[in-house]
Amino acid sequence: MNACSSDDNKVNSSDYPEYITKNSIVSAINFMPEEVYPGTNELQSPVLKLKLITEEEFPCINYGISTTQFSKGNELIVRFDKIAEPGGCFTAIGPAISYIDLPENTEKITFINGDKIDQYSIDINDQKIAIKLIEKHFTTSLYSKTFRIPANSFAYVCGTNKNNTQIYNDFYGLIKQNPDFTEFAFEGEGRIPYPETTNGNWVNHPSKFFKYKDVKEFNKLASMLNNYSATNIEKNAGVSISIYGWNNTKFYSWIEN
Repeated sequence: MNACSSDDNKVNSSDYPEYITKNSIVSAINFMPEEVYPGTNELQSPVLKLKLITEEEFPCINYGISTTQFSKGNELIVRFDKIAEPGGCFTAIGPAISYIDLPENTEKITFINGDKIDQYSIDINDQKIAIKLIEKHFTTSLYSKTFRIPANSFAYVCGTNKNNTQIYNDFYGLIKQNPDFTEFAFEGEGRIPYPETTNGNWVNHPSKFFKYKDVKEFNKLASMLNNYSATNIEKNAGVSISIYGWNNTKFYSWIEN
């Protein structure tokens, strides 16, 4: 009942004997492609990774998943070895999480857990990543399609209190006044790689997305946000404005940028 495949595409451990070991993990695995920034605060282009998440939760949120990766042509083979316990415990319950490299030329992903094998086809291009199931026993793809982060783009993310919602449209209007910025939307089905709203405000407004031509114009948003915040946002007013750039640039309304 757990498997999903046709007899013609049936995959078993005899197809991958050189990768099979006695090691395995008990938990089912969720996975998704994600573009991340290896250096937390460094300005850099995003790097494509495969995020692995256990369905089982552990007593510390910093448990990891030990895996071994192999490449066979355009196939990425991921073998699950064990759950990695942390050296020190971050005391909160959560799943074990790991990130592994996802090469841009990958066309198939094969997951091996003991003698169980799951497979997915994957299509990666500059705009989107699409994943299709071939056979599954212990894994789940969280998103069938994921948008890439466009170069020279940024997200305007704003949350307000109930009595100052005009701030959302006010600063949005200031951004739109700059002729160097072009607003766009992620068209069609897919997970959007930027935050789609704020989280935790009384009013979490929908994010707006822009592309820019001149990085100098984009960087001017830092001082614009500083000036606007000093004049229009009172302390503890329940307002947060964030600008997230495609290359890990971040401007915030509550600090001096």
